[in-house]
Amino acid sequence: MTEQARKVATRTRNPPGGLQGRAGERLPPSAVAVPALPVAVLLALAWLPATVLAAEQDSPSYTSDIAPILARNCIACHSTGTTMGGLVLETFGGLERGGAHGRSIVPGNSAESRLYLMVAGKIEPRMPFSANPLGPAEVELLRRWIDAGAPGPNPGEASVQVAQGRLPRIEPAALSKPQIFSLAYHPDGRLLAAGRHGGVALTHAETGEPVAFLDGLADIARSVAFSPDGRLLAAGGGHAQQGGEVRIWQVSDHRPLLAIQGHGDTIQALAFSPDGKTLATASYDKEIKLWDAASGRELRTLRDHIGAVYALAFTPDGTLLLSGSADRSVKVWDPGTGERLYTLSDPTDGINSIAIHPSGTQVAAGGYDCTIRVWELGENGGKVVNVLIAHRLPILRIAYSPDGTKIVTTGADRTLKVFDAETLAELASPKRQSDWVMSLAYSPDGRHLAAGRFDGSLSIYDSEHYRDQLRIIKTARKSP
Repeated sequence: MTEQARKVATRTRNPPGGLQGRAGERLPPSAVAVPALPVAVLLALAWLPATVLAAEQDSPSYTSDIAPILARNCIACHSTGTTMGGLVLETFGGLERGGAHGRSIVPGNSAESRLYLMVAGKIEPRMPFSANPLGPAEVELLRRWIDAGAPGPNPGEASVQVAQGRLPRIEPAALSKPQIFSLAYHPDGRLLAAGRHGGVALTHAETGEPVAFLDGLADIARSVAFSPDGRLLAAGGGHAQQGGEVRIWQVSDHRPLLAIQGHGDTIQALAFSPDGKTLATASYDKEIKLWDAASGRELRTLRDHIGAVYALAFTPDGTLLLSGSADRSVKVWDPGTGERLYTLSDPTDGINSIAIHPSGTQVAAGGYDCTIRVWELGENGGKVVNVLIAHRLPILRIAYSPDGTKIVTTGADRTLKVFDAETLAELASPKRQSDWVMSLAYSPDGRHLAAGRFDGSLSIYDSEHYRDQLRIIKTARKSP
């Protein structure tokens, strides 16, 4: 029996002050007849407070138990910056409101709560998407919290907002490997730009002689692109979980023109529109941004991917922008309005690279499922027209030849392969690569294919026999 029940029973037997006899004499309890309470009532009084107390002690706290789970696993896709499915989980209010599919939690009923059912794997798709499932203890905490009524923050905690952790800046302790992460030919074919740590190395495409090193990037130049008229060179990079950055130089005198800070994570890909007026960037933060190439002003942000966006390409007429993502999809956008037109969701794993056919009617993609897929692009959707398992390990890069007759891929199996673009029959495979080929670029006339590797080496193959015409080993650069 609890202390509260004992007090109730005592007060019932001996009312406050007791009973008074003659001349103020207190009568002994044995002299007073007191109606006895039924045993069931006493048991109820004893049991109820203990149950309530236990519930109060055992019910998980939103602030200390639930919010950290959401921060670690959910808000990368469900925040005010990236609102997948219309669901924002940065605040308790957003959790209560739910998303495009209605309420995410039903207080007191985890069996009807979409949030719990998805993280528990009871309905598809299991969440977090394309990530490790929540541990059993975390799933159980969510269930108990919902079944306890999903109580919100305590008074004074209502403004608490879940924040996603950010990695600290870590400086390298030794020289970095001189990796080549990206390549681009100048439109006239005379210069080759190679993205490295800290900036871009410009090389004479015929002789292999260095021309200049354009520095200013804080880390790796993960993507490089010349403007269609050849006047500008853009490079994108940034620090993981710190933010993305773009540098734009004037090619004629190597003068820096613009420095753009954008995105919440590293920029993985960038592309100029065919008219050169717009620069598109894609990031590990799952977003695509469009910028005015002359001023650096942000024009719009495209959000629909739920994984890092690794690849971008405009169609030759500029009417479509395509993106490839770790979320296993290629998305087709209207760059003028920012509207997602449709999604190509046939891949079984993440996409690393995409390439647009010179006609603008097809797109090829490759990634973690080691497979080349080619789609015919329609007005309202795409149709798979060719599929080939091309490598033993993930495809790293894919490119069309300028005449559209060949597709070239590189893989984590350290191979480079050339295929007939129509049949996907293998045409050539230069000798085993010394390291991962992280970047590919055809010369504008299609006579040469440049391949940059993780070990810093660069090869330029002739596109007829695929003999290595040039191999340049650059010295290591220390990251700024």
